[in-house]
Amino acid sequence: MPESGYSKTYVRPNNRAVLICPYCGQWRRILADPFRGKKHKLKVKCFCKETFKVFLEFRKEVRKEKFLRGGSCIDHSQKGSRCDIVIIDISVTGLAFSSLDAPTLRIDDELGVEFSLDFGKGPNIKRDVIVKNIRHKRVGCEFELSGGAFDSQLEYYVRS
Repeated sequence: MPESGYSKTYVRPNNRAVLICPYCGQWRRILADPFRGKKHKLKVKCFCKETFKVFLEFRKEVRKEKFLRGGSCIDHSQKGSRCDIVIIDISVTGLAFSSLDAPTLRIDDELGVEFSLDFGKGPNIKRDVIVKNIRHKRVGCEFELSGGAFDSQLEYYVRS
């Protein structure tokens, strides 16, 4: 189970989630709309009278937690300032990174990032991203529109 005893359940595109009791295996489908944007952690009482905790994941794509060092970032919105980054997690639609020497980033800044999927192995990947959220030293970014070999390579990497 993920931290704090919560099991993760993905919300499907039809806004439904399946909750499975870890004690008896019974399951039930719920409508997740009432929890969107509000409460993602639920305490559920099963038909077997046991209680368990569930974290609803509304993310569109699976996000792979990684620790990829050796990346860099150029801030195109702020005169091309450059910094070293560590990729914390990555999905087919974006990534999150942290940096000790990052310039003052703002939401909607356009960045160029460069990294390799496995440190020291494989080609360097260069992508343009847009900053979507900033939490302390964690910067969440979305890849700008693309296509081609990188997308299939990244999808294979994230899903493996």
